[in-house]
Amino acid sequence: MIRDRGNIKWNAMMLPEHVELLREWHEKDDYVKKPELDEWALQELSEQLQIAYHNKAEVELGLWEDNHIFKATGIISAFNVTKGTLSFEDGRKFPFYSIFSITYSSVD
Repeated sequence: MIRDRGNIKWNAMMLPEHVELLREWHEKDDYVKKPELDEWALQELSEQLQIAYHNKAEVELGLWEDNHIFKATGIISAFNVTKGTLSFEDGRKFPFYSIFSITYSSVD
């Protein structure tokens, strides 16, 4: 059985600059392009956020930040239009431009 060590066996022959460039290259493979929303999708997203806020429903936001997508769950406590942020009851704040999706269900 052949057990190859991949890049590990070649690290001794590589320049440190080359190793650093390979690491950066692998990190960039995980980057995700920001989802683009058209006018209709933005309007729908805005309406869903307002409904969730008025109903005090727990929401799961799809967020894009620093070339990565993640999800945040909570209850919306406030909108700050001047700063362009949305706040959860637990104190977390998210900029409007990073939100690209919302799913919600009413809390009973």
